[in-house]
Amino acid sequence: MIRLPLETERLRIRLVEPEVDAEPLYELWGDTAAMRFVRPASATVEEVRERLESIVEWTRGGWGLRALEERETGRLVGLAGLFPLAREGPEIELAYHVLPSRWGRGYATEAGDALLEAAWRETDLDHVVAVAFEENRASTRVMEKLGMTYEGPTRYLEHEFVRYSIARPH
Repeated sequence: MIRLPLETERLRIRLVEPEVDAEPLYELWGDTAAMRFVRPASATVEEVRERLESIVEWTRGGWGLRALEERETGRLVGLAGLFPLAREGPEIELAYHVLPSRWGRGYATEAGDALLEAAWRETDLDHVVAVAFEENRASTRVMEKLGMTYEGPTRYLEHEFVRYSIARPH
């Protein structure tokens, strides 16, 4: 399992705290335009809190989405994590969500890089995958910056996506 917190130059990656993280995360999860590639937007902060509580519940086994906060300010800027693909596995997926006010700062790439480094250091994974809607160029650019290789189209949770992967470095 990956030990937390993880720290990068600008970020701290920690366990999700629904009571603390719901309100700032509503900036992302409550934004219809920002969520167009993820899922329907949440209507209220309470709905975000409930979703975060379910994330905490299904991530008790050590894998899951984690909170990203700026080290300098302590402000929540998104979520990122490694977890079983489609919550079933056996493959492990990398995912990231960054608040719109923090887009374009490289936080998803920085968090993804830290999570992959920790996975190679602390687990026996031989590869990690990532999926995104083909139109979501911001997400696929992050995958490419992380050194992931495009594998082609795939079907995942009843949607058509593109799939990328990265192998454990030798």
